[in-house]
Amino acid sequence: MEKAKSLLIYFSNKYLEKRLDDRINDIFGEIFENYDDIKDIGEKEGVDLISGKNFNEDSIMRQHFVTFSDEYYDATAEYVLDYLKKNLMNLRNEGDRRKGMEDFISNYAESLLQYFISLKNILVRVSKNSKYYRLFVTLGLSTYLYPLIVKLEMLGKLSQKLPGREFARYTFLDLIELIDVRIYKTKGTDPRADISRFTCQLNENWTDEDLRDWLLDYNRYWMPRGTFDTFLHDRIYRNQALVLIFTKYCEKLQGESFTLNELKVFERMSPTIEHILSQEPKFTFKSVGFKNRDELEEYEDTLGNLTVVEKSINSACQNKIPLEKVPHYDTSRYKITQVLATFISAYKNFTKQDINNRTSELANYILDTWWC
Repeated sequence: MEKAKSLLIYFSNKYLEKRLDDRINDIFGEIFENYDDIKDIGEKEGVDLISGKNFNEDSIMRQHFVTFSDEYYDATAEYVLDYLKKNLMNLRNEGDRRKGMEDFISNYAESLLQYFISLKNILVRVSKNSKYYRLFVTLGLSTYLYPLIVKLEMLGKLSQKLPGREFARYTFLDLIELIDVRIYKTKGTDPRADISRFTCQLNENWTDEDLRDWLLDYNRYWMPRGTFDTFLHDRIYRNQALVLIFTKYCEKLQGESFTLNELKVFERMSPTIEHILSQEPKFTFKSVGFKNRDELEEYEDTLGNLTVVEKSINSACQNKIPLEKVPHYDTSRYKITQVLATFISAYKNFTKQDINNRTSELANYILDTWWC
């Protein structure tokens, strides 16, 4: 970032009679102020990407490059610097270099500033709005969706409702969550080239209908409903969306959404994914409906055998049989786990059939919630 600032001032100073020097200085001063706020909020709220020790101003400069140029979707900070230098050198050799160079420097610097401002605005909402907190903290938005979500904010569309009566309940923010849950978290693919190219092309000339349709088509192409259903019935333990999925299922069970403060309490308790039938079983396989260990292993990482608990409860449960876990499950703040405790207590067991039934119930809920 410092080198980029120096480079832009150098070309302004040498070829534009210093006309942009003051503006470049002002812009980068604002950028660094916004970065301090971004880092502070990210660390305070626990936004994994931003609170990480490797995240800095250059990380945001790389994100912004995706929105500014379609030359490369995974540029390093050095690549961005070389891109600026190459373009400025070419403009230096053009006949009407002053106009072209002045426009290029102004466009890049202003665009970079708007990216920092927009990212900060989003993070301010993370600290105040439960929907944003759930996306950036509970789910943990994929790194590769940051440029798109910031571009939507720059265009004033992120919190805007989708056009069309059938989509009236949803915003563009909801579509980003849907894409992250289905494609990036559940399928585990990373079609960066497509999403980056779209992000760069996206501008104020796109209609809301065209924007909505592109995002829906993107989701249907990379994770059609049938494929999503298949993934939900397979091993899913490593899916990083599970805490969000189970948290939202709790809201369904209790008939109301969690407040921002409640979500923050959950996060402070370090939610973890718990195996109901333990990975190191202390029960006979036949007592829970399995022929042998191999058959149990086919089911142990499926939806029906998983729940969400606070880290301390997970540690207390360890490899106990389900009935022995009931007192621990009862103390969880998660409604899904409380209901599970009641079920196990009533039937004195948790079996293969219960896993199948629970997998079907949860999969249907997920398909309806992250629709498309």
